[in-house]
Amino acid sequence: MARMKVFSECVALLVDVVGSRSSARQELHSATLAAIDDVNAHVTHLDPLRVTVGDELQGVYRSLGEALTASWWLRLTLTGTADLRVGLGGGQVRVIDAERGIQDGTAWWLAREAIDGVEELAEETGYGSARTAIRDDRSHATPAADALVRLVDAHLGRLRDGSRRSLHGLLAGLDNAAVAEREGITASANSQRVSRGDLRILADSMTALGRLP
Repeated sequence: MARMKVFSECVALLVDVVGSRSSARQELHSATLAAIDDVNAHVTHLDPLRVTVGDELQGVYRSLGEALTASWWLRLTLTGTADLRVGLGGGQVRVIDAERGIQDGTAWWLAREAIDGVEELAEETGYGSARTAIRDDRSHATPAADALVRLVDAHLGRLRDGSRRSLHGLLAGLDNAAVAEREGITASANSQRVSRGDLRILADSMTALGRLP
């Protein structure tokens, strides 16, 4: 019997599409597949992000920062197409069946607990922008991370689609002129977007959180 593959001290990422049943399903599926390819090309992973059952996506990462970066890159890539809910679990992942993508382990149990928890939280008054939650049992977990990522959620929740796309450009390392050209606006207009939305501050914060172990 082949030895079971185990990722110890890793972070499982579970993503659910919010309100997907009311969306144009074929267009959403096609956009999601393209976004997944983009995420996998830009973010290092232990097991690549992929579609699983229904509207769920999952991937496995070496660090919390990589998993967060993947989640943000996915959300920003799907701006205007889908709203996503994210659960991250820090622990162990065991690959039961690599061919069929079947896995279990504490990281997945915690990721499920996280995504269920943030769904409930978003129903509470004052937490409508909450989209991300973390449950981390690793020895080097960062306890404050769960609260910090919801500050990012709150800021993202206030941004219009254009500002989200400009933020994506910042995170991708594009300069102001390149983002403006991609958006079909003037460099001055994009600069105003960045300034009004405090996008550089947000990008700096997301980049710093993306370095968490």
